[in-house]
Amino acid sequence: MTVKTWFLLFGIAKLSPKFVSENNKPIYCLTKTKNQMKKGLLVCLSMAIGLGAMAQQQVQRRMPEGFHSAPMPAALKNFTRKVPYRSELMDNGLPLNNNASRQLVTSRPAHRLSTTNVYEEMLGYTFYDLQTNASASRRLEYNSDGSLSAAWTFSPNANANYPDRGTGYNYFDPNATTVSQWYFTPDGGYGDYPQTRTEGAYRTGFVNIGVTASGREMTVGHSPAPPTGVGHMLLNSRATKGTGAWTAQTTALGTGTNDDTWSKMAVSGEDVHTIWQATGTTGNPIYGQDGPMLYSHSSDGGQTWPTLRQRMPLIDSSFYAGFGGDDYAIDASGQHVAIVFGGASTDLGLLKSDDGGQTWTKTIIIHFPIPFFSFDTMFTYLDGDAVVDTMTSTPGDAAVIIDNNGMAHVVYSEFRWFRDSTTAAGFYSPLWGTDGLSYWNESMPAGNGGIHFMETLDRDGDGNLAISEDTTCSLPWGNYRGGVTAMPSLGITSNNTIYCSFQMLVEAPFADTAVWKQTHHHVFLTATPDNGQTWAYPQDIVPDAAHGGDGEFQEGVFASIARTVNDFAYIVYQRDNAPGTSLATAGTCDQINNNLNSSDIIFAKVDAQTLLGISKANDGNVFVGQNFPNPSNGTTSFEVTVKKSSSVTIEVTDVVGKVIHTEVLSSVAAGASQTVTLNTSNWQSGVYFYTVTAGSQKVTKQLIVN
Repeated sequence: MTVKTWFLLFGIAKLSPKFVSENNKPIYCLTKTKNQMKKGLLVCLSMAIGLGAMAQQQVQRRMPEGFHSAPMPAALKNFTRKVPYRSELMDNGLPLNNNASRQLVTSRPAHRLSTTNVYEEMLGYTFYDLQTNASASRRLEYNSDGSLSAAWTFSPNANANYPDRGTGYNYFDPNATTVSQWYFTPDGGYGDYPQTRTEGAYRTGFVNIGVTASGREMTVGHSPAPPTGVGHMLLNSRATKGTGAWTAQTTALGTGTNDDTWSKMAVSGEDVHTIWQATGTTGNPIYGQDGPMLYSHSSDGGQTWPTLRQRMPLIDSSFYAGFGGDDYAIDASGQHVAIVFGGASTDLGLLKSDDGGQTWTKTIIIHFPIPFFSFDTMFTYLDGDAVVDTMTSTPGDAAVIIDNNGMAHVVYSEFRWFRDSTTAAGFYSPLWGTDGLSYWNESMPAGNGGIHFMETLDRDGDGNLAISEDTTCSLPWGNYRGGVTAMPSLGITSNNTIYCSFQMLVEAPFADTAVWKQTHHHVFLTATPDNGQTWAYPQDIVPDAAHGGDGEFQEGVFASIARTVNDFAYIVYQRDNAPGTSLATAGTCDQINNNLNSSDIIFAKVDAQTLLGISKANDGNVFVGQNFPNPSNGTTSFEVTVKKSSSVTIEVTDVVGKVIHTEVLSSVAAGASQTVTLNTSNWQSGVYFYTVTAGSQKVTKQLIVN
């Protein structure tokens, strides 16, 4: 079953960040009133991005030209249920009631698939299927020689508490002559998929991977230190990437007295920067915070750590009560280091150092109006009237990247929730249908939030958003903490084009809703060549049946894009059949459907030129936009722009290469955009490719016909 909602075209007006619903009917507001801050809302054209001191600031919104979207159906967008705050913030996969195991089937076929725009290969698998609580770690490194180092949280079995949990690892050797140049692949020269962890005796989780300029390779993750079980950071390294024994260093990053957990790592040259949260699941404060952030820095490739377990200035107990697991991310470039921090009940902010981590400045991106908020004792009342207010914040999944000019860029998902007097201590009520990504950089104003640029797509352009309304499950989609468009990860090209991978709901029939009674997520990719002013139409990188895949019945989540993007974007993500994870609350659809089932770890190499039309295309003569609507129901259009006046040829082929349409634009003026409209009413349903040729340059993109 599906839910139908009104189609909306973004960009027609700047709206208030707050909206109300009266008599269950949406109101589209161009003004602000006190009552607009109350909780029975979230059905309007767009949602709040930033809060001023009293949530009265307007924010800028911009959608890509030709980008259309339908809002989440009101019944789902307003859906709430009280959940434990700590279960949302922390890794709840430590205690698990799964008491059986099922080993990977040894006859599983190799997974290798190439489409016009995406080459993918299966790197491994895992029964432990939670790769992050919120923000994405760096799990894929593109090296200067063309090699790739990949890591993920891995368990070879589904035993209770995952005693064998650790780091899964695979390496791409560009000089290998095997069918697959990845080390681990069933039909390659290096044996089967990884069956063991890299750490040996130590159980770890939530890993990051990095490679220094000299080729030293390392992973960082958290591990319980025997015999006390107190968590600490485990550095696992070797002198040469791709080869040699791993050395586990249990004390390199120090041992905390509480529970060091959920690290992030950034490598630039020989500099290694790490951050983590220092109380884990204990709930026992340390340094005056339940979840202080600690920072360590090495300038010799992780061999020594003169800056060790330093409490981060400007976000310590003088400013915040603490941070949850993965409520932060880090990036480094040269002497520039950037840390983005923030969760549901704190500011979203940026810590920036331009001297290699010695001194820091703080910028608030979104101001949270209730300092030191407690989910045990406080409610979201802003104006003393005892009427609960809905908070606009983030779920802690912000990503940050530093461009080649030293400027920091941040992408985060939006999140709305409230806590009233009926909510038990430690619980709160999230609005599960919160939907959208926002972008901010250092040239933009502080405190007001960023530019809203993405949310769930009306993919068939029919003006309706088809989402499962089956009531079998407690949520109509898998629960990944926060909203339904979330977990961004950032990469960058040499000309400062920023690429963003993220996960987003996929409306039926592009993904099945009948088998699991829930709507699937897929991994998408978009990009901006101009600091967030425009964004490419988001592309689904999970191949469907028309491309030899099974995307209609697959859940793609936890994407991590390699920092370096060239002609290709390189992404690693987790994929399986059922929405959600096995680590969800026992008895939920997520836990039942994923219990004892392994998930695949997928590598995707995405052609940045033909898929997004930005990277190399902007360096040449022709720019080609993505057609809209896509799929086409009769006609579809796209834009063609050339830097130099020239004739342009458009050719459309089907999946077997048969030419079904050709036209020539005899003279396209330099700098002018020309709209090309294709009449697809007589074409058979399926996948087609349109190629635009101007001089010696060709750009190919995909279109779908219903």
